[in-house]
Amino acid sequence: METIERRSSCPINYSVEIFGDKWMLLILRDLMFNGKNSFLEFRASAEKISSAVLTEKLNILLNEGIVTKITSPKNASKFLYLLTDKGIELVPFMVEILNWGSRYNPNGGPKTLLEGIKKNKKKAVTEIQDKLRSQRQSLIEKQADTF
Repeated sequence: METIERRSSCPINYSVEIFGDKWMLLILRDLMFNGKNSFLEFRASAEKISSAVLTEKLNILLNEGIVTKITSPKNASKFLYLLTDKGIELVPFMVEILNWGSRYNPNGGPKTLLEGIKKNKKKAVTEIQDKLRSQRQSLIEKQADTF
């Protein structure tokens, strides 16, 4: 089990030790905005994370209670990673990063999502969070029906 050695008890330090590299934010991006939740889907992202790094980062997210891992209802040899409520609480943070990045990199970003955020950020965040909770619940129910 991967644990993080904390340098201090500072809340910012705690956050940086979990999210302080690009891979964590990209995995969260894929979970929240791109509908990805399997190892192979994460590996297929444009940034080309290595299997070893992805395994390490997913284990940290699991150990921190930000994601949970279930067996795929469609394929018992495949695992799915789903955001927990703790992970879903990060949506406003990720929306701010997405919004900031799109402001200074106008060539990138999901146009429909960005339009919704610009129109009504609070509503967009709530809709994303509700969708993630609903998808998680649906997959957990399907998994329970399978086994």
